[in-house]
Amino acid sequence: MSDEAAVLDLLAEQVAAWAAGDGTAFAATFTDDADFVSVIGEFIQGRAQLAAVMQEGFDGFMRGTHLSEPERSTLRFPTRDTAILVTYGVRVLRRGQPAPPHSSVQIRTAALTNNGWQFTSFQNTRIATRSDQAS
Repeated sequence: MSDEAAVLDLLAEQVAAWAAGDGTAFAATFTDDADFVSVIGEFIQGRAQLAAVMQEGFDGFMRGTHLSEPERSTLRFPTRDTAILVTYGVRVLRRGQPAPPHSSVQIRTAALTNNGWQFTSFQNTRIATRSDQAS
């Protein structure tokens, strides 16, 4: 499997874990010492803390949600063992409800580890619209 396919498979595992509401599986796509910044600016460090925080969300306000396909994405490899994946225009969807007006851009850094490709950092930022910037 190519490195590009492996990183995209890792993203697919993450998206599937979200849809399943499985915090442990979601966190398993990250290194033990990963840094994670949520869309609300929450800073989470490490796989164990990430699993707990995500599961709390999946059991609560994120119950029954899934992620949309990104409007666009880019994947590049600045070094042989580092990948940067940018997904733009992602929304958190809830079945039976209209898509929310806001989407976000996520930047994931993946590292080639002894366990294969794993994300080591994640930054999620809500995309501002022109009307957001005027207020």
